[in-house]
Amino acid sequence: MATLEQTLKQNHDWAIKRITLLCDEGNHDQLEDAFAIEREFDEWLGSKEEEHNIVSMEYIGDGSEYD
Repeated sequence: MATLEQTLKQNHDWAIKRITLLCDEGNHDQLEDAFAIEREFDEWLGSKEEEHNIVSMEYIGDGSEYD
């Protein structure tokens, strides 16, 4: 199972790639979508802070200790 750090890195990378793709394609709706993603990830993107407050829930589905 992926660690929290791996998941955060994957999400950060996805956001950057998705914003770039939407901006490169460039129609109005896609630019609005890119801006919405940027707003959602605003605390992470371009942040100079060393640490962020992150709340993470443990997986409770099939195969978990709560199964």
